[in-house]
Amino acid sequence: MNVNEDLHRFDIKVPDPGPNGFKAANRVGEQVASIHIEWRVIPDDFVAYPNVQPPPTVLDPTKSQRFCMLGGQMNFKDPEGSYLHAFGAGRTFPVMVGNQPQLRIGAVVDILEGFGKLKGAVGTIVVNGYITPPYSLDLSIVIRLLDPTGKFRAGSSIPALKAIANPDPNTVFILLRGEADPNNPITVNQSPDGRFLGTNLNEVLRLIHVDFDVSRGMETRNGVGPVVGRLTTVTHVDPFSKLNPAPLTTSNGVLTFFDREGKTFGTLQADIVEGRAFPTPMPGALSPFVRVGGFGPFAGGTGQFGGITGLLAVNSALSLDPVAVSMLYLLRISDPDGRFRNSWQQVWG
Repeated sequence: MNVNEDLHRFDIKVPDPGPNGFKAANRVGEQVASIHIEWRVIPDDFVAYPNVQPPPTVLDPTKSQRFCMLGGQMNFKDPEGSYLHAFGAGRTFPVMVGNQPQLRIGAVVDILEGFGKLKGAVGTIVVNGYITPPYSLDLSIVIRLLDPTGKFRAGSSIPALKAIANPDPNTVFILLRGEADPNNPITVNQSPDGRFLGTNLNEVLRLIHVDFDVSRGMETRNGVGPVVGRLTTVTHVDPFSKLNPAPLTTSNGVLTFFDREGKTFGTLQADIVEGRAFPTPMPGALSPFVRVGGFGPFAGGTGQFGGITGLLAVNSALSLDPVAVSMLYLLRISDPDGRFRNSWQQVWG
């Protein structure tokens, strides 16, 4: 498919969970950008690169397949007319939502070049969406940029979102920030000859609210909420691999969620089944930190998360010297029965 889509502001608001779990409210706002992508299905053994056309491959909605995103351009409606070029690759996941088949897609995208306010931008984009063949593509996009000087941070409150009808009201999104768990330090896994194999990762999870607007210029504000859960997982990556980006996966991933009283109301099993690690130099650092993008389908759950379907997307950064993490998780949940939903009037007032 040659994809041409409008991109809209999207607000994810999740109050502190109560005994019955999360009740999220998501709002779609005005258009802030447009995107063009050449979306191509690729063979499993094809090594995708920018500007390299893959062999013609038929989309099979009954099985998981790889794809690449060529000629990616994102044009923002800010006063500077900022835009970026990017390249990415991902995978499809066939699922059933109720009695309807759906083809989930996850992708990791690397920014190749930026213009306008995005000139010199370094960052990662993750895509969490689904496709309804032959023509419908529904994407949620999380862009994470290095911003050491704070040029993208709003100096004051951001203009209010102008809400429009939600085109996908039966889907709920939850955004979480992961931090190192001070009571369970991250440990490193090494081979007998001393090679770095990955980490045993323990995190606390906080709610996070991100707002973004372009009307006065490209600007964003982040608000971090309370701890609502923990994550344990094992990462598998070689940051010194000759491949750039290096492949990254995780295993045994469990997210445990609890209410303000500390009582667990649900667990979610999910792993990064396909991910990429981009070693990125940082001035003054002893070693490069690693930008990480990845995704994977929900593999099971308990409590509020029992029996649900959805996709986890990760857009994060890891430092090896010193060992530190800054993680961002987007949960896209199919919610036909409304167990995760709240009205925006109740959340925003």
